[in-house]
Amino acid sequence: MHTPSLPRLLLPCLLCTFWAFQAHADIVINELLPNPDGPEPGNELVEIFNRGPDTLDVSGWAIEDAATIDNSEIRARIPEDFLPQHGSSPIIAPGEFRVVGAEALNNGGDTVYLVFNRSGNLAAVVHAVSYGSAPPEQCWANLPDGAEPENFAWRTCTIGTSNCAADQIPPAAIDDLVASPGAFLGEVNLAWSAVGDDGQTGQALQQIVKYNTVAITEANFDASFDAFNVPLPGSPGTQHSMIVFGLDPVQTYFFAIKTLDCGNASAISTTVPSTTPGTTPLPFPDRTVGLQHFYGNLHSHTSYSDGQSTPTAAYDYARNLAPTPLDFLAVTDHNHSLAGPMSPSLYQQGLMEAAASTQDGSFVAIYGQEWGLAANGHVNIFEAPVLFGWQAGNFDVFVAEDDYTGLYTAILDNPSPWGALAQMNHPGDTDFEDYAFTLDGGAVVRTIALVNGPANSTASDEGDIGNTNFDAEFRTALRRGFFASPVADQDNHNANWGASSESRTVVLAASLTKSAILTAIGQRRTYASQDHNVRVDMQVDGRPMGSRFAALVGAGVNFEITVSDPDGDGVELFELFRGVPGTSFPSQPVATANGVERFVHRDEEQPVPAAGSKRLYYLRITQQDNQRIWTGAVEVTFATSVDVAETTPPARIGGVLHAARPNPFNPGTELRYDLTGPEARPVALRIYDVRGREVRTLVEATRAPGSHRVFWDGLDRHGTAVGSGVYFARLVSRGVDQVTRLVLLR
Repeated sequence: MHTPSLPRLLLPCLLCTFWAFQAHADIVINELLPNPDGPEPGNELVEIFNRGPDTLDVSGWAIEDAATIDNSEIRARIPEDFLPQHGSSPIIAPGEFRVVGAEALNNGGDTVYLVFNRSGNLAAVVHAVSYGSAPPEQCWANLPDGAEPENFAWRTCTIGTSNCAADQIPPAAIDDLVASPGAFLGEVNLAWSAVGDDGQTGQALQQIVKYNTVAITEANFDASFDAFNVPLPGSPGTQHSMIVFGLDPVQTYFFAIKTLDCGNASAISTTVPSTTPGTTPLPFPDRTVGLQHFYGNLHSHTSYSDGQSTPTAAYDYARNLAPTPLDFLAVTDHNHSLAGPMSPSLYQQGLMEAAASTQDGSFVAIYGQEWGLAANGHVNIFEAPVLFGWQAGNFDVFVAEDDYTGLYTAILDNPSPWGALAQMNHPGDTDFEDYAFTLDGGAVVRTIALVNGPANSTASDEGDIGNTNFDAEFRTALRRGFFASPVADQDNHNANWGASSESRTVVLAASLTKSAILTAIGQRRTYASQDHNVRVDMQVDGRPMGSRFAALVGAGVNFEITVSDPDGDGVELFELFRGVPGTSFPSQPVATANGVERFVHRDEEQPVPAAGSKRLYYLRITQQDNQRIWTGAVEVTFATSVDVAETTPPARIGGVLHAARPNPFNPGTELRYDLTGPEARPVALRIYDVRGREVRTLVEATRAPGSHRVFWDGLDRHGTAVGSGVYFARLVSRGVDQVTRLVLLR
């Protein structure tokens, strides 16, 4: 039996609230006048600006500073203290300014806060700007308006209008742009020196790089292809370089660059043409050999909850009657009686029907439960042996309503024969207890819906389009710490299982058997597709989507993705997203490519990530008919040494941490763990207390495959005996991350 894992250490609630609001706010402080000429009361000004895409209402907001942010006093009310000549409405459209008459901004330096209520509470902060000693009649202004990253400096005031209004001098032209063939298929290296924002003076705001198969001039510059990941300009003379990737092999390209500053553009600079390599393969063995693509649906209902007919009928329809027959179907009836007649006995009946409907080699039938109410995101649980619930007499295992973190532990304690398998469905902004992460949650949540429904569709010709607005929620889950792979499901509530839309969950498995499909889902080898038969072949350092592996520090991470569609739908856009698991996941891609069916790229993040740091990657692919595919993620841990020649598939590398013996114990206990795989690898075995604090490191070394034993004597890292209580042992190595609970009784 699995045991509950360690609680995730969370930031204090105050800072969580501050960060969450700041991350979504588009109204920002754009310009400040702290030291006006003449009487300061009434003449100190704060300009705010809407840099986002939506019209926003700022009624009840306020301006605070360092002296007022922690009390009930404020510096200015919004919109009551707007200067009417710059607009008085609290409704601010994209690109609009408002100017607030503030008082008592410190001439010697201050922090100015924009808050969404007047509580004097840091948790209400939308945006904050700090400045130093203020020269007379100068404004602390961001350039351009709403710039990200922020570019504040003391400038000539342009309160109420664009901060670019006073800049009329264009940057100089770059005179040393050089192009050369890259080291990998379809790559060209570029290098140049930065110029200033006014000729060779100051610092410009943006550099635009274009490429084409014909010579680039002023006439065709705008129409040429955009290169992505162009670095921001440094000070004049700064050396810049970049790789343009995703180009056709053995093709000659022309390149050009312009520097921009507040609408002022330099003259273009061009290079001699460069030809891309066409024979250099990626230097990693293909570990995707043997994986096949199977198409299905992991979310549907029958009359056992709020759908129609029986699971047996659903499986027969999906296999034989759907216009594009499915390879697998999961029926996931609601766990509670509010959505139908579900009961422990009916749930067991569904499991038996799935077992009887599965024919390995031709169709896989999966049964499960959708846990939760409509006010919160639902969680699908696949093939668990018990019904989880909160209604009296209507559960095998009790979990309180809306207790998602408790649910994750219960799933881990009651796994299917193929492991504990859960999926987040049609997620909302704050669902799943605001995506609260625990180690148990990270272990059981294998997939998340990027496409869902329409749930009540009656179409049987794949004519409907599923809801696909879950990108932001997917990134939220990754940012919280979940390593979940995208799926696209139909959420059928009528007798059209797998037929309402083209949406498919694609599973990469060794064969079409129940064991292989559920094992692959557990390994997060899935991708979400709005197209019913598109195929995405993806290797990251030779490994398939869903992999967790180590990469050499400074060597980059290598991507090779090929998209093929039997219907001839081409690819419009590849977008590669990168984030730090459990910390950040930006909404903007770090790399893109247009109009190619094969995306080959080496991601070289700057500054180079440190050894031990992690990155998550996934791709969003848009086809020419505007249908989208989201690939499964990969997690990369950077290390100082990596054996890139290792050819064993990742599935063979693993291990298990056994229950401690004795347990409970006093004064000591033995822990045994097994490692599987072809060679020795780093292993860490640590003891934690119930608050997640490390008590003792028992193993931090390289260990060979096989069985290992270690004794914990009940002492902490300082050699002091710990007190009675619950502790946790956690084993971490490549292919294994497991926890077991220990009870010490003094």
